[in-house]
Amino acid sequence: MANAPWRDALMPASFRGALFHVETGSLENGRRIVVHEFPKKDTPYPEDMGRRAKMFSVRGYCITYPADTNEPLYSHDYRVPRDLLMAQLETGGPGMLQLPTLPPLLVVCPQWRWTEEDRLGGYCVFDMQFVEYGTPTQSQPASNQLLMAQSQALKQQVLTALSNASETLRVDQIRQQ
Repeated sequence: MANAPWRDALMPASFRGALFHVETGSLENGRRIVVHEFPKKDTPYPEDMGRRAKMFSVRGYCITYPADTNEPLYSHDYRVPRDLLMAQLETGGPGMLQLPTLPPLLVVCPQWRWTEEDRLGGYCVFDMQFVEYGTPTQSQPASNQLLMAQSQALKQQVLTALSNASETLRVDQIRQQ
């Protein structure tokens, strides 16, 4: 029986190098649509504002392995990979997420949950949410900051003009005397 090509391409799951097993994974995506509805019009105008951020929901787990190996994920003590993954999830900021069937992705993890049950000793579950990390756009100054800067520049121009006018008036007064 031949191997399935997708099985040959499977990658070990990891976040920032901390390995974990994957039970389920899902991707949520779509378009950012703004629906404009106008008074006295029966048909709306849906405006496409671009692609939504890709959001990944991943249920991962760490489990006791029957024997110790050089890889923490395959350890007799499941707490080793658990603690490594927790440390990476708590770090914050962007990191590389490798899921078994997808290429590596740069993501942030805004939320995660760790569950451990007494009846399932040697096993813990992570429910993790990831959002793709794109490139930051050039930030535009806030409109109030821009307005304040323009106001300060205008104020300086007025003060300079008044100062010049005042100087001109003094010179004219001296000449008249």
